[in-house]
Amino acid sequence: MSSVLHALVRSGLVLTGLLLLAVGIGNVFAGRSKLEQYGELAALTQAHVASRPPATLFPAVSEGEERHRLANAKKDFYELLVNVGWMLGFLGFALFAIGTLRVWTRTSHPQSQTPVAN
Repeated sequence: MSSVLHALVRSGLVLTGLLLLAVGIGNVFAGRSKLEQYGELAALTQAHVASRPPATLFPAVSEGEERHRLANAKKDFYELLVNVGWMLGFLGFALFAIGTLRVWTRTSHPQSQTPVAN
């Protein structure tokens, strides 16, 4: 194994970057698949809200309205998951790039072995 590859495997920035990149990509793919699913469900359960008197403090909610609100809440959660996935992916890529650059500069420019005169 070359010294550069060995240094990359031992670098905390590189490994953290790869981990965050993998988690971010996983979040984006999982979130997108569920986002489509709950987007369709929210469209199918479109609630027809009847007007209620403003004096009612806690109005009764129909089962259709409750399903629609639950589908919208889940859809919003998966939108958040996709956005966080993108952020983690970009952060992971940045850490990976910084770690790789640090390892490359340290291994390609070794310290000179010449004695220093006092």
